[in-house]
Amino acid sequence: MNKDILKCLDKDRMISMENKKEYILELLGYKDITLTEDEKNEILEIRKIDLKEQSDEILFTNVFKSWDKNSRNTFETLCENGFFDKINDEKEIPEVLTFNGKLQPIFSYKECLLEKVYVETSLDTDGDGKRDLIEVFVRRPKETLKGMKVPAIYVANPYMMSCNEEVYENMHSVDKNLKTFSEKKIRYEKIKSKSFRSKFYCENERVSKGKTEVSLTQEEPLECITEWYKYYNSRGVASVFSAGLGTKGSEGVNCTGSKEEKEWTIAVIEWLNGKRKAYTNLTDNIEIKAEWCTGKVAMCGKSYLGTLSIAAATTGVEGLKTIIPEAAISNWYNYYRVNGVTGAPLGWQGDDADLLTKYCRAEKIGNKFLPEMIEGENRNNGNYNEFWDERNYLKDINKVKASVFIVHGLNDWNVKTTHCKLLWDKLKKYNIPSKIILHQGDHIYIQNLKGFDFNDIMNRWLSYWLYGIQNDVLNKIPDVMIQSNLDSLEWERSQSWPSKNYQEKVFKVDGEKLIKSEDVEADGKSDKKVKKFIDDIDGSGFDREERDYNKWRDRLVLGEREKHRIIYRSGVLEEDVTISGDVRIEFCASANKNRGVLSAMLVEIGERRRLSEEQIVTEKEKISLGRDAGMMDEVDFKFEENPSKYRVITRGHINIQNRRSDYYKNRVIPKTYHRYSFEMVPTQYTLKKGSELGLVIYGSDVEITQRPFEKTVYFLDEESVRLHLKMK
Repeated sequence: MNKDILKCLDKDRMISMENKKEYILELLGYKDITLTEDEKNEILEIRKIDLKEQSDEILFTNVFKSWDKNSRNTFETLCENGFFDKINDEKEIPEVLTFNGKLQPIFSYKECLLEKVYVETSLDTDGDGKRDLIEVFVRRPKETLKGMKVPAIYVANPYMMSCNEEVYENMHSVDKNLKTFSEKKIRYEKIKSKSFRSKFYCENERVSKGKTEVSLTQEEPLECITEWYKYYNSRGVASVFSAGLGTKGSEGVNCTGSKEEKEWTIAVIEWLNGKRKAYTNLTDNIEIKAEWCTGKVAMCGKSYLGTLSIAAATTGVEGLKTIIPEAAISNWYNYYRVNGVTGAPLGWQGDDADLLTKYCRAEKIGNKFLPEMIEGENRNNGNYNEFWDERNYLKDINKVKASVFIVHGLNDWNVKTTHCKLLWDKLKKYNIPSKIILHQGDHIYIQNLKGFDFNDIMNRWLSYWLYGIQNDVLNKIPDVMIQSNLDSLEWERSQSWPSKNYQEKVFKVDGEKLIKSEDVEADGKSDKKVKKFIDDIDGSGFDREERDYNKWRDRLVLGEREKHRIIYRSGVLEEDVTISGDVRIEFCASANKNRGVLSAMLVEIGERRRLSEEQIVTEKEKISLGRDAGMMDEVDFKFEENPSKYRVITRGHINIQNRRSDYYKNRVIPKTYHRYSFEMVPTQYTLKKGSELGLVIYGSDVEITQRPFEKTVYFLDEESVRLHLKMK
């Protein structure tokens, strides 16, 4: 234990055994509560606090590690109440306080300084002949005015200065027929993004006309910023926020996923490292340096915010020590496309990179660069091309110097788990320190999730990477933590995803049955068994005006004698079965046209109340964010109120002209069988005993793919169907 901590104890209260007992109970929060002797002893006993410990250091270490009257960590509560203030009162330069391998909340959030600065990028995207300045908000402990240096958590957040909501009132139409493209084999080198610096690079660095040390500002509403950063402000970490180029308050023009976006993102880190200039406003050229910063930076955030942390890390920028991408995109192609299909995040049919760009930008910019984006994203084609290669962070993972802690929802159909699984695999390939949490939510934060101390884990992680606290976090925290879909309080902990407990299984079809390949008796026969289905959106029960996706999905899975799909079922499971990781489907099929989309879906069939993505508050103001920082409600996932008849586990899609590559089209000969193989979205899902595993093969997916008006007839060679899973 830190000797400074021991000095804060009242020695006069520790003279006798009885005095110690009363003092400890007071520290635990029982000061004004009348207790019997038996009750006092019980309180100490359940906390395993032994008054006969050989030393006060061991005794009070155990006290501080235990929980108080309100079931909160005793040491943290004492910190928030000012118990350890005298430690810094006696020092010329204040310091952080650490205990049990974590930063402790001894700094007042309310007393933090809030500043606004304008970081100078190396770009001139608005063409005014000057380098673009981006608005940056900084919140740091007031103790930094006394010479204390702190690291920073940086959030690049294009949403935070308000967005143009009307953009998504007029999305791209998905109700149209696919186009046929001639076969043109393309080598990757032809569509590889050029690595040279941005064409908007500007040599004209501003000339400073003065300097200052502080640039205070008033509170402003920042959108899509959680309260979580207060937790670290009170523990001696600054928080830094920027919406970046082209957003309200900043200069320049934004462009989602571009190399220019990477540039402005890392410009803030370079300023925090003392390698780039910033000014107090857009006009006066009064320079301000981040003298208060140690130069060590973490990046985090959900969705676009987490995506930019990955983008920054792939530049290898100096000073970025760790990133915590939550529900983040690792390759923009996989967000808006899949296997040559112009797809969409679930619930966002018709979205694309140009719309997101326009949504985030300041109104004064108008449509600048949008025509080039629309041409590059090429919604008619769906191929991976140079536009998407520029927006693929996975190809640059070998440049990452920061550690990575991934957080992702297994039920996130906005940013699908495809993104975190591909990122995870790449990180392991290059031996980059990394860990992953997979929870049962959709597109959410889990900072206040019941039964899982997210804040404790992240405190240890950031204490190590930002302050160098030797807490053995790389070994003590499992590499992989996965929440069960049967019980929200159960977590599988392992060193890999999937863990070594899962075995490769291959399923075939036999009649209407889905069976393991080892269960099929080899009789030497290979007669082709063909089954027909018709991709017919308007005949599938989907109304293009009503857009009732639940009704369409119910009919797809539960309907009888449906002509627009084929379904195979495993039969009733005799025990719980868990699927983990990648899921791949392969089969041979023919079509009566030379264009089309094929899809596959895995479902659990069986009526029961399942754990849902919906959350409920389990305890109000349960989680403290730190000293003067407020409280968060504790939440948990709730079970469905009414039993559901099935659950979609995963699904996948392919443009039938992209059977060999996602960056060029192949010729499809009508009425000729071609082999298709594609991945579904990675998952971890336990099927309950008594349910069935179902495989659905169909054409267009009205929730994700284009919705053609024309009908396409497919013939499936059932003998060729293979479903590849890892199970236990």
